Order: sequence, then C-alpha cells, then structure tokens
Amino acid sequence: MPKSRLTTLAYLVLVFGSGTMVGAVAHRLYTTSSVTASTVVPKTPAQAREDFLRTLHSRVGASSEQVGKINAVLNQAKEKYNQLDLQTKPLRDKIDQDRVAAILATLSPEQQKVFLVWRAEAKAKREQKAAAEKALIQPAPAPRTP
Repeated sequence: MPKSRLTTLAYLVLVFGSGTMVGAVAHRLYTTSSVTASTVVPKTPAQAREDFLRTLHSRVGASSEQVGKINAVLNQAKEKYNQLDLQTKPLRDKIDQDRVAAILATLSPEQQKVFLVWRAEAKAKREQKAAAEKALIQPAPAPRTP
C-alpha cells in the first residue's frame, strides 16, 4: 500500500476507534444510577427511647430499677423541653411576623398578593406533610373483634 493509503487507513481506525470509546463511556454514564432510594423507615421517638433503654440494660448493665429511674429522668427532660418550646413559641411567632412584614414592605401590591398566595401554599404543604408523617408514626388502631 502506498503511504497515503496507509495514513488514511490509520486515521479512519483512529476516528472510529475513538468514537467507539466515547460511545462506550457515554453509555456507561447514561446507565449508571446516581441516586439510590433508601427504604429505611426512621425510628419514632418512642422506638428510639426503647432502644436506648434496652442498650442501657444490656450493654451498660443497668438494673431494671436503674432503667426505671433513667426513664423518669428522660420523661422530666422531655417535659422541660416541651415547656421551653411553649415559652419560646410566642417569640418565634413574633420574629416570623416581623420578617413577613418587612418582606411585604419591600414588595409592590401585586407582588404582595403573589407572595401571600405562595406563603399559604407552602403552609398547606407543610401541614399536609406533617399530617402524613404523623400518620406514619402513629400505628393504626387494632381492629375490634366481635
């Protein structure tokens, strides 16, 4: 073969070979899953507490009496957290009201209407999500047998 035909053949092999490699890499990237869904359901607070107390008993070696006392300590702490939440809720609500008022003050009347609709939609979504999560956490009542 003359040199020009050999060079042309080499270029053709190079072009088609590189195209094949690019295609293989592109196919690999296309078929690779980048997201994996987890089917692990998070523990409810009651389940987490039971696991904690069980671990105290089995791993730490706490007696049943000690576990009972620790459970009472956890109940007291939870009550204190609930009281703190009740005390700080009015302050958080006031901060939220001030924030919304400042945002509304910077918007035009048309923008204010759109903002308030958007805010109401977001609130409805949050409430719907919270209700769905609450339904998942609380077990369904057991059916009654006659």
